[in-house]
Amino acid sequence: MSEIKEKIIIDTDIGDDIDDALAISFAVKSPEIDLIGVTTVWKDTAARARLSKRVLQMLGREDIPVYIGSGQPLIGKVDDHEIPNQYSEDMDGISVNTERDAVDYIIDTLMKSEGDISLVTIGALTNIALAIVKKPEIKNKIKRIVMMGGAYYFHYNEYNIECDPEAARIVFESGIQIKAVGLDVTLKCQLTQQDVERIEHPNSEITQFLSDLIGRWRSINNYLPILHDPLAVCAVFDKELLEFKEEKIVVETKGEFTRGATHNQTSYRWGNTNPVNSNIWTAKNVDHMKFTKLFMDRVFG
Repeated sequence: MSEIKEKIIIDTDIGDDIDDALAISFAVKSPEIDLIGVTTVWKDTAARARLSKRVLQMLGREDIPVYIGSGQPLIGKVDDHEIPNQYSEDMDGISVNTERDAVDYIIDTLMKSEGDISLVTIGALTNIALAIVKKPEIKNKIKRIVMMGGAYYFHYNEYNIECDPEAARIVFESGIQIKAVGLDVTLKCQLTQQDVERIEHPNSEITQFLSDLIGRWRSINNYLPILHDPLAVCAVFDKELLEFKEEKIVVETKGEFTRGATHNQTSYRWGNTNPVNSNIWTAKNVDHMKFTKLFMDRVFG
């Protein structure tokens, strides 16, 4: 693991699945990472921003700024007044930055940087696509994009990509170096009942808060939490737990049943041994037991 802290901005749809809050907590708790900002995406992004701010407050990191991003996809319309299930009324009074939106924050921060900031996307890719279209020069200022999204070794329309396939296509075709952590590996990283019982016996204010969020989430979900987004955070600094493979990936935007699919054009061309020459590296394997232990030890002590 690198001794140099990796600067990252997390772009999140926190509040629906529990893994976003866990990913932010894991990032803050990881000594390899310097979380410099959080942006929100998809539906009620103002509520998501306040929830993000509360998580950061509980982690003792109110200094990390949070910016409100796009609630709508590039094409079509969704209900941007839908309240995330982990949001509670006591968060209404939390103030978030409204001087500029997430897209401008991402552009301004990257353009002032030395090209040493990675974008960690754990939601729809709308904000990133809008930033690329508005200021194409940022493509040369992004160290890499590390995303949770897609499925590359089996056919499935993964949620983050399916929310805004057009945005995903812009990002995938941008030429920016991408490390894509998809369902191929994240589905292996499900907490056990023993893990959940450990979480239900919190040892600090933040672990109590996360335990409460998990309880709210589990009240409407009948399965154990899966560490989709924390695994993407781990991919920022990990050199051992994840195995990546260079692949040519195309996002389907027109299919009646396949819109939002991440089609792997490399793995399904039998007998082709030519170099791939792609900007996209997809996670193919993970040591899920070691990763889950790392996550639990850092976040829940």
